Amino acid sequence: MLEGTILRFHCLTTSPFHTTRQRYANLVKCAPFIMGSTLRGALLDALIRTRCPQELIGRLQMLDDPEAIAELHRGCPEVCPVKSFFAQPLTVWFSFGEFEKVDYHMMTRIGLSRETHSVSEGAIFTIEAIVPGIPFTFEIILLGMAQTVTEDIVTAVKQVAEVGGVGGFRSIGLGRFELVDEPERTTLDEWLYEAMVGWPQAGEWAQMTFTTPFVLGSEMGPQALQGEVMARRIAQAIDRVAAEAGYEEDGALPLERVDVRLRPEFVGRFSFERGLRENQLVAWPGSSLGFEWPETVDGDALAIAAVLGIGEWNHWGFGRFGLEQGA
Repeated sequence: MLEGTILRFHCLTTSPFHTTRQRYANLVKCAPFIMGSTLRGALLDALIRTRCPQELIGRLQMLDDPEAIAELHRGCPEVCPVKSFFAQPLTVWFSFGEFEKVDYHMMTRIGLSRETHSVSEGAIFTIEAIVPGIPFTFEIILLGMAQTVTEDIVTAVKQVAEVGGVGGFRSIGLGRFELVDEPERTTLDEWLYEAMVGWPQAGEWAQMTFTTPFVLGSEMGPQALQGEVMARRIAQAIDRVAAEAGYEEDGALPLERVDVRLRPEFVGRFSFERGLRENQLVAWPGSSLGFEWPETVDGDALAIAAVLGIGEWNHWGFGRFGLEQGA
């Protein structure tokens, strides 16, 4: 299995924070977390601006295909931490930013027309935002060779906190935060051991509960969301992420008796490379899979999946879950 370093950042919002969960005609709802893709985009923007040569930045501005952008970064002759973000397989992973508590307030905005210099038609809307002064934490996971850019990552996070911010409406001052302390540094092995504390024993009923949205896909039919079909898909996703982390065993979670309870929801993320919003059907946090804990369970693979996340977008914190003894 790959060696890894986990950087855990403790932060405090210093201005309102917003990331769009749902958009209505005159109301923009806020998600109760910061998506890992949001944190990745802010960090990449800071690193590209400060570490990439101007000639490369000019070529990047002419591209909108994610793979072409990734290939350009990988082929850059400069010694640059940005390359680690585009390695194959990926070696820089992000968690969600988790708020200690969620406390919203509303902000009313009035859009102005550039042509008439007056209020635009239908441009009065309300933004829901997390209030300032709320603590939150997030992790950046560096696997394998990505550990060599640890100090570059820490410096870039400090830069984002000081001058950039994260989330939507940054142009009007939202999304500012400060680091409360230096980041905690943990090895991947220690993180996995911590995740396995209190797990069920063989023969006990177990409960897998998603703590971040698990991407279901935009083209799934009703049958694909039911019982053993979904359980098999989750088991396969566990094997995939374990293999990506360098763990080569198969059969992480053989399931027979299962109880799947999903809370469907749509989530959108802003793609830094493509410059547009991408939407997916997800199982909302709190969705669960109950099952009888098998004697042949591969605890190591299951722990990797729990802390790194499963399914699409898991590199950005989606698909994380906790395990405990069920009722």
